[in-house]
Amino acid sequence: MATAAACLRALSLVLLITSTAAFVTPTSSRRISATCETKTSTALAGTIRFVGKASANVSGDAILFNDDEGNDKSLSKFLSTDASNRILLGTDDTKLISSAEDAIYECYQGSVAWFGLTLIPIFVNRIERGTEGKVTTSIEEARTEVKGGGGLGGNALASAMKRSEFEGRTIVTWKEGESSYHIEGDLVLNLTIKLPRILPLPPGFNAIGSKIVERTCRERLKQNMIDTKNAYIEWAETPTTK
Repeated sequence: MATAAACLRALSLVLLITSTAAFVTPTSSRRISATCETKTSTALAGTIRFVGKASANVSGDAILFNDDEGNDKSLSKFLSTDASNRILLGTDDTKLISSAEDAIYECYQGSVAWFGLTLIPIFVNRIERGTEGKVTTSIEEARTEVKGGGGLGGNALASAMKRSEFEGRTIVTWKEGESSYHIEGDLVLNLTIKLPRILPLPPGFNAIGSKIVERTCRERLKQNMIDTKNAYIEWAETPTTK
């Protein structure tokens, strides 16, 4: 959620594939680090709940704050304006719902083929920029479109997936100086699915799923930080049109 949506899509995909229900491993760099923790709870009978947390950061050499025509090309300008919305949402398949205060988008994540079903997570994301040096992308609403199915098990699974609940946010903060800049991302994402009794969980399911979520959470947020850096460089090097 960082930044948010790219992580959300990858995490959702892992959870869906591991029978619960949606940022490519980056090249190594001494200037990139990340941590992640994932917890699993089955306190409620027939309910799966994954809680993923991750943090990552990336640094770069400062770009001239102004171009030849005096346009502001700072990192703060990029992340504080709509120019960075696409990278923050993590998908190109978006529709602006409201821009009255915070920008609110409906975002279609990548479809997932899973056991005869096609799952399409859809998030309503809010981008908040109320604090200098900080932008938060959060899930306001979420739903999952389910196509396919059939039979008792397929219909029950499709019904459970339609009731899946996503909650999460990604907070991006940054600092920049005359010679360098530093971007940090923090992700929290919860997925809850209430399964019918005819769909029991196999032994070790939660442990295996949690390990997959942990690895994906860490790798994808690291990649999203790199993508944010690259998107900023591309934006800063693109001449401003009038």
